[in-house]
Parts: sequence; C-alpha cells; structure tokens
Amino acid sequence: MKSVFATAFRLLPRGVLRWGLFLANAKFNHGAVGVYQDAQGRVLVLRHVFRRSYPWGFPSGFAEVGEDADTAALRELKEETGLIAEVDHVGPTQLVAKRHLETLVYGRADSTQVLKLSREIFEARWVVPGQVPDDVADGLPPEHRIMLSQEFSAPLSQPVSHDP
Repeated sequence: MKSVFATAFRLLPRGVLRWGLFLANAKFNHGAVGVYQDAQGRVLVLRHVFRRSYPWGFPSGFAEVGEDADTAALRELKEETGLIAEVDHVGPTQLVAKRHLETLVYGRADSTQVLKLSREIFEARWVVPGQVPDDVADGLPPEHRIMLSQEFSAPLSQPVSHDP
C-alpha cells in the first residue's frame, strides 16, 4: 500500500502536489508587535483606525513572506509612524487567536523624531508604564494593558544588528 501511494504521489503534477500540500497543512498569520521605549522609559502606543474592540496598542502588523519578526516590526513602525528604531531583542511568539501568531519585538526609538502618521493611525502617544492614562488603558488589548500596568523592570538589552 505504501509503494502504491508513493508511486501515485510521484506521478502527480507539481502544481497538484503543491495545491494538495497547501490544503492539507495548517495556515497561520504571523504578526510582529513592537514595544519601543524612548530615552525617558516611555513606551509608544498607537490608536489604530481599523481596530474596533481595542483601538489602542503597540505598533504592529503582519509579517511579509520570508520576513523575520524584527524586520517586520521595524517596517510596520516606519509605515505607521515614520519613526526609525533599533531592535534590542526578539521576545516570545504566542498564539493570540485562532490561526494568528504574534511575536513581541522590544526596541528603542527616539521620541524627538517627527511623527508622520499613516492613514491607519489616528494618534500616537508615548506613555509611562504604570501610569497609562485611562483613555488609552481602556482601549488596549488585555495583553498590552498587562504589559503597561507596571514599570519595566530593567532597561532593554543590547541592540540586534539590523539595517532598517
């Protein structure tokens, strides 16, 4: 039986094989979430146009095919705000919804840079962890609210070498 299946598999056209493998395997969206601190220890949060339940959150977006989480996070930050940042370290990847993975990326950005908000962003604010204004806190996803509910215990580590 095994050899019959193997023979049939080898005889199928490559396109049919690819389509079959695509249908048979799990599919996930992969997003990158950037947690960027400035020199004063404040963290950047954005009020997003297309998010209804939780309009506030860290800069984030989907990774493109073949793109690492740190590259995706820096690209999304630049697209959404015009800011340039450095990555300090890449954190965990978690399943946050059915078929949606997110990787946390921690970094530093200069808050004196001029913001150029994209059409996806209503507003940007630098907030002090542990002292987030109620209007922002109420609009944050639960996991972002928890992260910002207390001060970060230590400054972020050495940057990862990367060209934005």
